[in-house]
Amino acid sequence: MDGPVIGIDLGTTFSAVASVEAKRPYIIPNRTGERLTPSLVGFTPTGERVVGERARLLAEEYPESVAFATKRFIGRRWSSDLAASARAVVPYPLVSGPSGEIRIRLAGKVLPITQVSAMVLGELKLDAEAHFKRPVSQAVVTVPANFDDGQRNATKEAARIAGLEVLRIVNEPTAAAVAYGLSSSFQGRALVFDLGGGTFDVSILEVEKGVFQVKATGGDPYLGGEDFDERIVQWLVAQVPETFRDVVSHDKLSMQRLKVAAERAKRELSEVEEAAISVAELGDHTATHRRYVELNTALTRTFFEALSEPLSRRCLNVCEKVMADAELEPRSMDVVLLVGGMTRVPLVRRLVSDFFGKQAAAGVNPDEVVALGAAVHASELSGRSGAALLIDVTAHSLGVGVLGGKVRRLIGRNTPVPVAAREIFFPGRAGQTEARIPVYQGESDSAEASVKLGEVVLHDLTVGKRTDVPIEVCFELSSEGTLSVRAMDLSTGLAEATRIEARTELSQPEVEKLREEQQEYARSESEKLTDSVADVLSDLLQRARKLAQNLEVGARENPGPEADATVARVQSLIEAAEQAAREKDLGAMAEVTRTLEGLVGKRKLSRSGN
Repeated sequence: MDGPVIGIDLGTTFSAVASVEAKRPYIIPNRTGERLTPSLVGFTPTGERVVGERARLLAEEYPESVAFATKRFIGRRWSSDLAASARAVVPYPLVSGPSGEIRIRLAGKVLPITQVSAMVLGELKLDAEAHFKRPVSQAVVTVPANFDDGQRNATKEAARIAGLEVLRIVNEPTAAAVAYGLSSSFQGRALVFDLGGGTFDVSILEVEKGVFQVKATGGDPYLGGEDFDERIVQWLVAQVPETFRDVVSHDKLSMQRLKVAAERAKRELSEVEEAAISVAELGDHTATHRRYVELNTALTRTFFEALSEPLSRRCLNVCEKVMADAELEPRSMDVVLLVGGMTRVPLVRRLVSDFFGKQAAAGVNPDEVVALGAAVHASELSGRSGAALLIDVTAHSLGVGVLGGKVRRLIGRNTPVPVAAREIFFPGRAGQTEARIPVYQGESDSAEASVKLGEVVLHDLTVGKRTDVPIEVCFELSSEGTLSVRAMDLSTGLAEATRIEARTELSQPEVEKLREEQQEYARSESEKLTDSVADVLSDLLQRARKLAQNLEVGARENPGPEADATVARVQSLIEAAEQAAREKDLGAMAEVTRTLEGLVGKRKLSRSGN
């Protein structure tokens, strides 16, 4: 494969991008020098797009113009119940798109969730390109283990909009285990406890001689750091004087300030026993005559843990379920890996150590290990080194709807992937001319309690007796967890493939339009980066020309081969810099800038030491 290949952890709260050099994975810093990028997208009052830290700062004044925690909605279908529940968590409204997909209304714009994710992915792509000084187009992208077919497909769609070819979708816990296993040469049974900003996953893996085999996985797609923050926010709202409480709870800017304060307090409580909270100007910021109240209080670690008790119990319920699926005891784990920023919280670490009877593995950065594992797998796919083999499992059971409102399971939860399953069915009655074969996802035997993904429709059937028309249904689940379904009338050879209706795909024309918009944004950002490097280079050139003049004077006064060689080297660098600037070659400009910085800096130090 040509060009760098990267690994991306597209997180709910923070995202990261990584690569591998000399067989060692490393985090690629973003263009502001930070290792993590906030998964935020916003639009300024002038309509300028901002992503990451700039969006976080914008949210402090214009919360209704910034989208966060959108990963919770990617690949899901819009419903009035979902839109109503989202209002309690995020300031932007959810609206339905043409194919039933979720879109958000943000700063006067209506954006598909996949576009918002594409903007974050596009920013990480630009960071990687700034790092490598050349285009990057291939990536391994991670998703929560409990993501279903529609969510995985939507993540791939977001990557396509961002200009990235997804080599593989990898489950986040599996990526974390790969990074840990290869860095520590670990072999044995590992459990990954992955509590991120918006989702919670637990996976058990057997690691042996470079083979990473997932034995069981489970999770809660609606449990993460955002929920812990929300418990604090609701407690803070209750501390607001009663005359202001209703106004504050409906004011977006006030609620954003409480959210920021809640998150800050939660982080502080990982280090101290009590966090002071002070929030000013709470009230109706849209009113003509504004009246504000200030909130000053303190949150202790003990009370925070009491507030979080329902969420903690949900974490343990998932752990118990996954252990039961794997038919293992908690204390049979050789190592426990903590992944996700929430696992820094002492409460979570204590829950884990009490449940599993051991401390979590040391030396694992919970914010970075998923991206590092994705980079390792990207390098594997690129170089085909064979150092690691991933054998994952499906997080959901898949089956076919049959008479009586029941579901016949073809692929069970925790089945290793890739996998194919076939079964023979017969029409429901004699005389049918078509057969509808619904496809369901879920653990219930009842169709009503399961999620309908779509259906296969076989037309032009000639059904005399039911048993004369055997219909073979084939499910194929890829190593990435994406599903294809095919049905065939074995008596005639007539076959049809299903359209997975639960996939909320955008139309191809819209995808192309969004790709063009992203490319235009990327060009603009690249030009800004090029201009910035050019400004630095211009300054260095002025200093290098002065240095060359001084060196030439020195060479005339003290002639010799060494002096002449030094003058020639500086002149050569100046010529290379001028050519790179004329051609706006970012890679060449960056390279010559580093060389000139070293040269001019050394000469400056040399002069100051005389």
